[in-house]
Amino acid sequence: MTGRLQGLVALVTGGGSGIGRAVSIVFSREGAMVAIDDVSESGGRETMEMISKAGGKASFFKCDVTKHDQVKQMVQSVLDKYGKIDILHNNVGGWQREANDLVTTDTEQEWDRLINLNLRGTFLVSKEVIPHMIKNKGGSIINTITTNAYMNYPGFAAYGAAKGAVKELTREMCLDYAKYNIRVNGLVPGETITPQWTATMDLAMNPAIARDGLLKKIPQGRFAEPEDIALGALFLASPDSRYVNGHILFVDGGLTAGFY
Repeated sequence: MTGRLQGLVALVTGGGSGIGRAVSIVFSREGAMVAIDDVSESGGRETMEMISKAGGKASFFKCDVTKHDQVKQMVQSVLDKYGKIDILHNNVGGWQREANDLVTTDTEQEWDRLINLNLRGTFLVSKEVIPHMIKNKGGSIINTITTNAYMNYPGFAAYGAAKGAVKELTREMCLDYAKYNIRVNGLVPGETITPQWTATMDLAMNPAIARDGLLKKIPQGRFAEPEDIALGALFLASPDSRYVNGHILFVDGGLTAGFY
């Protein structure tokens, strides 16, 4: 612990498991007061308790980030408790585990669900937080993208499209809000061992072969742990990246560097 986020307030969406939980823990370890948002109350409270037991400060705020009324209430509750939001990590996202997300098979409802989960949530939370960052004379926003925005897999049409849109939204937000000392950067996790990722792998016809085939594409030779991604988020959140804006940081073990 070096105290890189000492005294700062960080809002992490999707903080109840996986990468969001790891980010919440790492931010707390570096001195931040963490507002954990998740639609899962049990997961969010578990993250909060893990941080509290380690001596950190965290609170849980239940919210579905695709619902504007809930987002407005959640952001106001965070401000009521902490008085400010210095860091926002738009981390909520998800895909179709069956990998049947195709233009010809997605219903309109499924298409909307995936677009809303991965794109609308980032828009709505940013929409409510940015005015307060402007009043506070600055902040850092981190949007989780994905390697699918750059090299997609069959069966992930809406997911890849939504994450590609988050990539462009990230750079556009930088252009609009840099003048207010707000930095907006993107974070691209590689293949990361999370509950959602594991559930997807387990649905493969032969999970062991699926994992092995994917692992062979990663130059670094291993899958990421959630903390690997959280350390990338820490860099983007901290003053260490004070002149980094509109950047997309790949934390993927070399997966997208080329054919391997």
